[in-house]
Amino acid sequence: MIPNAIRAFISDFHQASVNNFITVGGGSINEAYKYSLNDTSYFVKFNNQIEGIIEKEVEALNAIDNLNCIATPQIICFKKLNGYEILILEFINSGIKSHQSWENFGRQLANMHKEPAPFYGWEENNFIGALEQSNKPQDNFRDFFIHQRLSPQLGLAKKKNLLSRNELKLFDKLFLNLPSILPDTKPSLVHGDLWSGNFIIGENDRPYLIDPAVHYSFREIDLAFTHLFGGFDSTFYDSYQNQYRLEPNFNERIDLYNLYPLLVHLNLFGTGYYHSVISSLKKYV
Repeated sequence: MIPNAIRAFISDFHQASVNNFITVGGGSINEAYKYSLNDTSYFVKFNNQIEGIIEKEVEALNAIDNLNCIATPQIICFKKLNGYEILILEFINSGIKSHQSWENFGRQLANMHKEPAPFYGWEENNFIGALEQSNKPQDNFRDFFIHQRLSPQLGLAKKKNLLSRNELKLFDKLFLNLPSILPDTKPSLVHGDLWSGNFIIGENDRPYLIDPAVHYSFREIDLAFTHLFGGFDSTFYDSYQNQYRLEPNFNERIDLYNLYPLLVHLNLFGTGYYHSVISSLKKYV
């Protein structure tokens, strides 16, 4: 249910009475609704539980948009009100995931990854799901992956008694093995949470990125994420490769990179992700 103060703000913002709110599902963190005014549809989300989470999303959407490589929904308004963060976006009507849309998506993501970045990390921390994401800048990907990605999640898992001392020692062994596993890397902007629920195909086969957890990282992180819950259409991967070829043996590193989102899911949702974490880990130690 939309708080009256947010209803009033939206009406004041548009200088018109707005009452036709329809719940939009698909997210567990923010409340989200669609509404329409003068034949134009809008998407509004708000949160008063996790300070900064929507503000960081605004920054992330702007970062992607500034590269002019792949679309994001247009930001209409961001507002802090009575402890809430409120974001109004254009509403994207989901289209059919056609061959052409997958081709566009792969090519445009590759173009985004071609844009060079100055370091691994980000100017400040942001969020991955409901968890804070550590982004202290690092000079190389190995250190970034260890200290800003895996180690914070391992510390949280240890605190929650989700991993044993021996299992944590296996991660120490993994860290020692990384130089022989990782290829040469270059940093670029990544979406950071690129599973199938975080993009939309709009009209005219146009892909849009949504709900990003952006930072500068090695591009294979994004490609690995796409495999996490079943993978994308093969046209997407072919198009990406044609535009920006991946390093040899990428498929052998997918489970390595996905240790991070699996640990995030372990910490957020519990032991249902334990076996996936351990199974992936043991491939590299």
